[in-house]
Amino acid sequence: MIDPNRVTHLSRSREELEEFLLFCVVVAGKNADQQAAKLERFLGGRPPFAYIADCDRRGVLESRLKSVRMGKYSLLCRSFRELVRSGTDLGSCPWESLTAFPGIGMKTAKFFVLHSRPAQIHGVLDTHVLSWMREHWEPRGRRGLRVPRHSPQDPLAYRFWETVFFGMMAARHHGRPGPIDWAKADLDLWRERRGSADPED
Repeated sequence: MIDPNRVTHLSRSREELEEFLLFCVVVAGKNADQQAAKLERFLGGRPPFAYIADCDRRGVLESRLKSVRMGKYSLLCRSFRELVRSGTDLGSCPWESLTAFPGIGMKTAKFFVLHSRPAQIHGVLDTHVLSWMREHWEPRGRRGLRVPRHSPQDPLAYRFWETVFFGMMAARHHGRPGPIDWAKADLDLWRERRGSADPED
């Protein structure tokens, strides 16, 4: 089962990568702990993509998702089917290629890669990150810009705010030894934020 508090794992097996990517898809906009438990019940310890392919062949994929009350059934069925059929190497594919699948935007793709591979530098512009940025950016009135409330869908806008995030995290890290571990920084920030809000992606 995916533990939302300990998502970083840099040597996942193929099946573990499959499960983690499915978690990344189902958790968007939902409670992380609840979605992790639902995914665990859905998979039941079976090889993720093989099980989904079998459900799809038998025409029971949507009903199995409904049985655990996963939500977003149409989107998840499309996403799961396309992922399973793609043959994508989840251990080495560029993060950009993942955004071709339904339900995987820049935020989700970067989250998956950041917490699955070593030495990655990505800003996961999620609700917890954007909320933290608003609290530390807007009171200073910097450039008159407002941090968005939702993850930007436009690549240029995403890259802009990701760069802003990098700068803010560098300032936060100032004086600490060693380079920033971006996966740890993302997870630490999420843990901090969930103390005062519902732990949603």
